[in-house]
This record gives sequence, structure tokens and C-alpha cells, in this order.
Amino acid sequence: MIIQRFQPVIRPNSYDPETRTGTAVIASDSIVDGIRIDFDSFFLNGFPISLPLQPDHNNAVTEKRGEWFDFQIEQNENGKKLLIGKFRLSKRADNEALHTLLTEGMAPAVSISFRVTEWRNHTDAATGKKVRIAHRGELVEASFVNRPADPTSQIRMMTMENDNPDPQVDAVRMTPDQWDTICRAAGIPDEIRTSLRDSDAEDADKMKIALAATERSAAPVNTTRNHNDQTLDNPGNLRTAVIEFYDTVNRGEQPTGAAAEVFANGERGLAERICRSAGVSTVGLTDHELIRRAATTSDFAIIAGTTHNLAMRRELAAAASPISSMFGRDTVGTFNAETRALADWTSLAIADKLESGEYKHSFITESGETVQVAVIGGITSKSYELNINAGSRLGNEGTQFGRRMAAEIADRQVAYLEQASLAGPTMKDTNPVFHASRGNIETFTIDAATEVRQLMLLRSAMAKRKGAGDVMIGQYPTDWLVHSDFEETALRLLSQVQASAVADVNPMAGKLKITVEPRLSDPDTSWLVVDPAKMDGAVRVFLQGQEAPFTDSRINFDTDAVQFKIRHPFGLGWLEWRSWTRLDHAAGGA
Repeated sequence: MIIQRFQPVIRPNSYDPETRTGTAVIASDSIVDGIRIDFDSFFLNGFPISLPLQPDHNNAVTEKRGEWFDFQIEQNENGKKLLIGKFRLSKRADNEALHTLLTEGMAPAVSISFRVTEWRNHTDAATGKKVRIAHRGELVEASFVNRPADPTSQIRMMTMENDNPDPQVDAVRMTPDQWDTICRAAGIPDEIRTSLRDSDAEDADKMKIALAATERSAAPVNTTRNHNDQTLDNPGNLRTAVIEFYDTVNRGEQPTGAAAEVFANGERGLAERICRSAGVSTVGLTDHELIRRAATTSDFAIIAGTTHNLAMRRELAAAASPISSMFGRDTVGTFNAETRALADWTSLAIADKLESGEYKHSFITESGETVQVAVIGGITSKSYELNINAGSRLGNEGTQFGRRMAAEIADRQVAYLEQASLAGPTMKDTNPVFHASRGNIETFTIDAATEVRQLMLLRSAMAKRKGAGDVMIGQYPTDWLVHSDFEETALRLLSQVQASAVADVNPMAGKLKITVEPRLSDPDTSWLVVDPAKMDGAVRVFLQGQEAPFTDSRINFDTDAVQFKIRHPFGLGWLEWRSWTRLDHAAGGA
């Protein structure tokens, strides 16, 4: 496990004394001690639901001071990515001193612990030094500490009045009393504090000198390992083991190792472990009371939420509709509409060298279609009795949410394709995707004598389509998207027959893959589609870094139920019409 310290910083004005919540920069992607976190890959599967808030990386459960939640990535003016999180300070009695410091704007620094499962080596272009990139892993906890890596960060932190200070306003100098208060909060010895109190130097320079002197005079710090680092007495290990137990049960498998150990003594034994980890007394409690106490701890909300998330994502992938394979993938960086530049390579000129010794000049024609995402989601609750009971297979709601999300995405894709009476969405040229001027609407006559030849001609016509440069694109359709009621006819057309003569061979056999979608509204309409990997067409649009749905969980104070929320930034777009052809079926003659 690696501990990273950096310049925070908690935004003083964000701390609300009433709710005891605030916002802080938890980590940056700067290089610290030769290590940099690659945020894009490290958080590819989403952010943690919550993290424990500890003092000075003391991981004992009795030292837990609150929790971190609601994480997001921001980028500062220098292009650095920052991990932002909200924190909630608990109302335990020994938090009052910290509460007072935060209320008065004297925020401490922040330091994170993270576990790396995959490293990448990199050479920094600016310095030429080797850098280890934390490519995959997980955050373990984030602590309030006294000394960040940048000794001037606390002054900048504590004098910051807003996120965008007016450069024309002169900074207000600290009074001697303010200097003494800040120095004591930072742990600066009295002799250093008093020697610099009346200095004419800028406050930031004075504090830099004071912190540097304190650092030189500090005794060496010894790092020790707790005896429970690798046991179930460690709250993090316990949560991981319980999550693994429930997830293994949900997969229909037999728990092993630590996952089996947490449930070795049944539901009461598991509840006792969770209560003990959270510092909740279990003396004299009945089984029902004990289970209730366990299910209302913050640890169990994390366990339930993570199990819910794993089950949801697994079911979402398993229940994906067939039409999803007809849509490519795209990502956007924000919720704003973005234009995708589509370079038409057919406008490039390739010709003989001219007599003058020059080559013919050309350019790439660019067009652009707009894509955008919006958030879809919902909330559900589950009572504590069902939550703690292993027989209820904790995570069933996740499975149901995954199935529901898959159905919602499929419904939206079909509606997007069939909008405007099967014409599809309007493109930048003001015409819909399927329009007579494009030549991508064809009549397909259901006639046993001509069906196969019609399909061959339609398939050939798609391959002959040209781009802006009057050059043939040459992409054949790979899929035939049909209604479930038309599946029998489609299978008959594409079936491979055991031909006894050359004339009996079905030329369409193996040329197209049938994709059946029961949500389509009209059995008499189908589509020929080029594989999205070969040519742009319809796309599913995701928010960068949040390609999968994310779930959050919390305890409902009024009912003790665990509430689950699912959210998914998702959108649909259409980049290129030439990769699709709509077939309108017609009955053949007698």
C-alpha cells in the first residue's frame, strides 16, 4: 500500500458547520516521489462509493473521524487533473477540535493511501526521469495530516477567500494573533513561531520558513504495521471479504478463503463482526437486534452498495439487447453537445506525378454530427432485515437494476432508430438518416423466386456507395437487423443448403449475420448494417471515465433501509448514413 501526500486543498468556504461537510482536493495526477496516478485508467470502473476519513493514516476503526464521498475529477488551469471529494465529519466528541479548525478556515492537509494492482513504467519528457504510473488499483483511505509535500500549501489554503480571487485586490496580512493560531494548528514549535511573528516578510514566505525549520527539527517518523493489516479485524479487509462472499453467492459459486470465513458462524456471527468493526457494542443483544445494528452501520451501506454495483454491471452486460451490437461507441468529456469531425478519405487525390515534377494536391473533406449525453437513473430501497439475511442473496436489486437498465438502453436505441416514422434522426444536412435522396431506402419483395437475388443486389449496392470524393467505399453489410416475427423468413433466405448441383447453391449463405430484435415495431421493415468496427454509423455515447453505470448507497435514517441509486450518463448519435440501408418489405405476386 502506498501513501501519497500532495498539496490539497480543503476549500475553507465549503465547510458547513451545520452539516459538518466540506469539499477537498484529495489527490492530483502530479508526480510525487517518482509515482503518478493515471486517473483515466485508475478510475475506469468508477469511483469508490465512500472512503474512511482517518487522522494521520491511523487505520484503527476507533480512529475513524468521518467519511469521504461524491468523488469527481476536475482539471485546473495548468492542465493537472484533480480528484475532488466531499467529506463528512462525524459528531464524536474528540472531533470538536478539528471541527473548530475547519470552521475557522484553518484546514489541514490531505494524504491518501492507495493499493496498486498494475504498474506502467514511463519516462518523464520534461526531466528525463523514470516514473512509475499507477495504472490500476483502488483507494484505501484519505487522512487529514499536518504537513503536505508543498510546505506553502497551507498558507495558500488558509488565506483563499474563493476559488477565483481578484488579482487586483491586495492580500490582507495576518495579525499576530492569527499567526499564532495558525502556527499552533500546524504544529510549529513556540520558539520558531515567536521568532517569525513580527517579521516584515510576506505571510507565505514566513510560513514556508517556519514549516521548513519545523521539518528539520522534527524527530524521525517510524512506520509500523498494525497486527491486523491482513486479518478480518482490519475494517477494509472485512468489507472486502463480505462483499466477496455475497458476490460469490450471487454468481452461484461457493465462497472460499476469507469470503467463507466471514459467514462461518452464520448471520449472527457476520453481524457481530460488522458491529465490532464499527465500534458498536453487541453485549446483551438478541439476534434480531444485533442484525438490525449491523445493517445500519456505514460499513454495511458500503458492502450493500458495492455488492449491488457488481451484480448490476454483470447483469447489464449479460442482458444487453441484440440491437446494441449495431451501435458503435463514442465518448464525450462533458454534458455539453460536441461535434464529431468525420474525415472523408475519399476526397484525397492519388494520381500520376505531374510533368512539372509535382504531385496533385487534395484535401480531406470534413463534416460533423453532434453527440451528447444525459443522465438516466433511479432509486430503490431494501429493508435491513432482507439486507443482512444471506438467504436473500444481497445484490438481487443490483441484478434487477442491471436488467432494467439494459432494457431501458435497448428501448432508447430502438426508438432512436425508428423515430420520425422509421426515417431515423435528422442529420446535419437537415435530412433524416433514411431519405430518398440518399438512396438508402429499398423495397424488398418477399418472393421465393427472387428473394436471394434481391439481397445480393442490395448488398452489392451498399458496397458501391461513394464518398464526397466520388470514390467507392467498398464496405459490404455484415448484419441483417430483423423483427422477431420475420426471423423464420430471414433464416430460410440465408440457410446453407446441401446442394446437389451448382445451380442449387445459395449464394447468400454465410454472407450476412441475422440479428433479431423483438422490440422493433414493424415486422415488415428490416435493416442491412455494416459492422460498426469497419464503418461509422449509429453510436452509443458515454461520458469519459463513466462508461458503465454507477450506483451509490446510504442508510435511510427514518426507515433503516438501505437506499440504492443508479445513474448512467448515456446518449445516442448518428455519424454516417452510408453504413445502413432500410428495407421495406412487400408481398410478392401470386
